[in-house]
Amino acid sequence: MSRPLRLAYLSLETPRPGQASQTHIDEIIAGLEGCGWQVELFATSSGGASTRSSFLSRLFGYGRTQAALGKRLPEFDAVFIRSHFMALPLTLWAGWRNIPVVHEINGTAADIGVTYPSLKPLSPLFSWLYRAQYRRAAHLLAVTPGLVDWARSFAGHSRVSLVSNGANTDLFKPEGAPSPVEGRYVVFVGGLVAWHGIDTMLAALKEPDWPADLRLVIVGDGIERDKVEQALSDRRLLWLGRQPYDAVPAILRGALASLCVIENQDGRSASGVAPLKLFEAMACGVPVIASDLPFQADLVKSADAGLIVPPAAAPAISSAVKALAEAPERARTLGQNGVNYVTREASWNQRAQEIDRILRSVTSQIHSK
Repeated sequence: MSRPLRLAYLSLETPRPGQASQTHIDEIIAGLEGCGWQVELFATSSGGASTRSSFLSRLFGYGRTQAALGKRLPEFDAVFIRSHFMALPLTLWAGWRNIPVVHEINGTAADIGVTYPSLKPLSPLFSWLYRAQYRRAAHLLAVTPGLVDWARSFAGHSRVSLVSNGANTDLFKPEGAPSPVEGRYVVFVGGLVAWHGIDTMLAALKEPDWPADLRLVIVGDGIERDKVEQALSDRRLLWLGRQPYDAVPAILRGALASLCVIENQDGRSASGVAPLKLFEAMACGVPVIASDLPFQADLVKSADAGLIVPPAAAPAISSAVKALAEAPERARTLGQNGVNYVTREASWNQRAQEIDRILRSVTSQIHSK
């Protein structure tokens, strides 16, 4: 009997419990292991927007993590990289050892200038680092059709596939423990960052259309937490902070709707968005109120799973909340449509099978040479 295929998963953005990146990594690893792979994660401990470590310490972490994987490269059949501008050394080393590398792309090369505005002058360097990696990749995986088109043009080849985000349908489902939050509410789950529309959500709460008996529940933490804390004088706002992953489904299940009102800050969302919160809310049978951005809006419309609002439009969010609050039957129908879509097309098990097929294809091509 042949041995299981072995995969090294490299993440230079430090996984943090409760963050989408951690969820994504955990779910992909679990799914691929279910497909027969042996997967080992190589991750930094001080990299990414969620940390306050110095740039020098991050550089050291990038180098140390890649060196640890580099020493053991012969043990693996393929490398899966959560795309990062500093992963070029490992990419080159794997290429020299004839080990296929697959990159997962969640944004364009310009996104780093949005996350770290002080680094915008270095954008040409970051673009070069990304392009050098993508051109050498055995395959690229992008989470939206817009990113697929961008990656093909940017990398100069067609070895690019769409593999979007998904939901753990064993955990996120309509049935389960009741919500710990009492009364009627709309929920936002995610990082408290500018492009998630934190200011706009808080402004929507003050709009005349927002029902007086309906609360806004925010689950998450991040650099915009001060704005949330300052708004807590409004008793209709409840901030739960970061919650354990397995506590989120119950909070979602009890909501009238889930907000996915991402904004196109500095054009970072122009190639489309596919947030985890969207799939997880739909899987729980909760209608979504989503901003009109590529892929996200198309998905919600095609599944008939919620309402679409213009980006950064507080009155439109408030009106959508009111519309769902006044039409509970319609809200339930939209929620069930979301469940049907995720169950049929967007579970993490399905995503893992898509990645598994690509990884097996690239490894077989290498072995056949």
